[in-house]
Amino acid sequence: MIKTLKTGIIRTKLIAVFVLLSSVFGFGAMAQTNSDKPMDAKALTALVEELKGIVAKSSPNEKDAELVADRWGKRTDLRGKTKKEVINLLYQDVKAVITDSGIQYQIYSMFSFYKQIPDESPAAETQKTNGSVSKSESVRKLIELTLSAHPWVIMPKPWAAKKEDETIKQKQLKVLDDALAVNKELTPEQKLFVKANYDKLRKIVDKQVADSADAIFPLEQWAKENLEQRYTAKFTDKEINGLIAYFQGTDGQNTLKVFKNAPFSEDIVKKGGAPLYTKEEEAEANKFAETPLGKKFMDAFLGETNEYLNAKMEEAGKSGAKNISSITNPANLNKLFNQFVRDNYKK
Repeated sequence: MIKTLKTGIIRTKLIAVFVLLSSVFGFGAMAQTNSDKPMDAKALTALVEELKGIVAKSSPNEKDAELVADRWGKRTDLRGKTKKEVINLLYQDVKAVITDSGIQYQIYSMFSFYKQIPDESPAAETQKTNGSVSKSESVRKLIELTLSAHPWVIMPKPWAAKKEDETIKQKQLKVLDDALAVNKELTPEQKLFVKANYDKLRKIVDKQVADSADAIFPLEQWAKENLEQRYTAKFTDKEINGLIAYFQGTDGQNTLKVFKNAPFSEDIVKKGGAPLYTKEEEAEANKFAETPLGKKFMDAFLGETNEYLNAKMEEAGKSGAKNISSITNPANLNKLFNQFVRDNYKK
């Protein structure tokens, strides 16, 4: 079961879309896939401990790792921060202690990977369904419990790259230069002002392209639609209520935790990080998946999902590719340049 979650969710159409969008503007280098919710105390403590392990394994100097851990222990500014904000603050201490650029990059890469890991889902409500609840309502409840662990929801979107890349940056700058060269409205001084603000403009264009891709490819909505169809068709009322009761309990929550983190945990461990779930939690997930109802659930949860969503991707891509491409054509970029000058340029 775990192997299925790790290797059976490759989304070929998403990769094709990534190639398309990269060719449009080389965009996405500044986008991230982080939760915007503050970390709770338990999750924060666990994250810091995991990152300590990465620093210790990455640094050849044991004293450096101890100094980093000491600086982290003295921080009082981590509470109330998102995962991304916490990791960025902790990395500042890494740079302050570890000066070797190669080791810095290694740690930075692993920290960046951690930013992609979805936050733990909140504990499920303990209220159980009863006979008066309709099947459609029960299906919605089961979707609410399981959607956040679905492969097409948890995997990072290909238009949300991990970090800035110099090659992508140079490609973006060339696109902006080519557009600015044919601008007939701005004065030479205004064009210099635009060039001086390329970093701001790149972020604006990146966001426009990412917002457009989100609208054209609503992956979570599609996954929800697919699960609603499959849960409704595959399960009886009694089976749905049984699954709801299971996933509301501790064992079910642990199983969902494994489902959610299986696509990431192996790579994290290979890079020196701690596993994202325990052997006991993995054993529980495997045990559930081997039961008759568990097998039925796994077929509904995964099953034909890839085929369904790949078809949706292909259909949306045919109609949406032109809209995404148009964002970075010279005419639209110059509209952006002209508006930016009107709003910000002062003689």
